[in-house]
Amino acid sequence: MLRFFASTTILLTCADHWTTWLCLHAPVSGWNVSEANPVADWLFQSAGLSGGLVIDLLITLGAIVFVFTTPVFDRVVKVGLLAVITSVTGYAVVNNVDAIQRMGLWTWPGLA
Repeated sequence: MLRFFASTTILLTCADHWTTWLCLHAPVSGWNVSEANPVADWLFQSAGLSGGLVIDLLITLGAIVFVFTTPVFDRVVKVGLLAVITSVTGYAVVNNVDAIQRMGLWTWPGLA
């Protein structure tokens, strides 16, 4: 389960960053789109959207490696932490996909 949640977190983080970029990289006529996470919003304001996403990815990967390899936490705690991170990131992806669909930003016609 530990590898499953670590892998799932990485995949969902990539999906989150892609969908976040689609939502925020350019204005969408008729929509006022903003980042809901205040920490991520600050990061994007400070480093730019692409830079902020790269920084967030590096922090996320570092956290996953730490949780995955540290002897500080028992395996059950590690699985729990990664399960929470996976769930929160999955929730962000679902929200982003919903926003993308509502704004008509699908890049693949078969998904609309």
